[in-house]
Amino acid sequence: MGNNSFIYTFQKGFNYSQDGPGNRLVYHLAGCNFKCPWCSNPEGLQITDSVAKTEIDDIVKESLSAKMIFIDGGGVTLTGGEVTCQKVAVLTLLKKLKENGIHTCIETNASLPCCEEIFRTVDYMIADFKSPFGDKVFHILGGDIETIKNNLIFRVKTGKPLLVRVPLIHFFNCGEENAKAFGEFFRELQTLSNNNLFFEILTYHEFGKEKYTKLGMEYSVTDGYVSDDDVKILLTELKNRNLKVINT
Repeated sequence: MGNNSFIYTFQKGFNYSQDGPGNRLVYHLAGCNFKCPWCSNPEGLQITDSVAKTEIDDIVKESLSAKMIFIDGGGVTLTGGEVTCQKVAVLTLLKKLKENGIHTCIETNASLPCCEEIFRTVDYMIADFKSPFGDKVFHILGGDIETIKNNLIFRVKTGKPLLVRVPLIHFFNCGEENAKAFGEFFRELQTLSNNNLFFEILTYHEFGKEKYTKLGMEYSVTDGYVSDDDVKILLTELKNRNLKVINT
């Protein structure tokens, strides 16, 4: 989207610590370039007539009215969908929030090019890194792994906080081979970091499955749940590489 005065959203609400530090006002932006079969927000994949078209200045006003409850380093988080699908408007909003002293955060798949100014501007960035293998990223998700890696490297080099999350899904990215490849790239990121790089493992859930039925969409995942051993394999790999693993 090329506008810089409004943003398409499909949900908003408050959340503590899971969408960035502290208490946060979270806006879910519509539109996504990925096609993850396990998506928990399928209602936000497309920009349709059912989503809200919200003026950026109204979001700033709403955020300012909530500023007193942004405790523990809180602020505003933009999530999705995929926020960088509306990158012109998102950058405008981030700058206006920062001008008003509001801490900003985005959650992104980091897969789109030409988003460096967003990644440089936002105070806190959370990025899903779903697979270390380019063929899976391309054929299952619809993305380019080199773009994702380059975007994460760019963010790390800004010196600002980056939380990299791995959504662990049994049929997709579990096991020793995946864990080793995750660890190798994450260690590369770590060498470029100034101690502001963190990692988190998220396990598969079916929170979005019922939404698919209501929307008349097929939910195709049949082998997503992970075991304790699946988690342990990846966690051990990350800790053996002295990476900072957190749990939000």
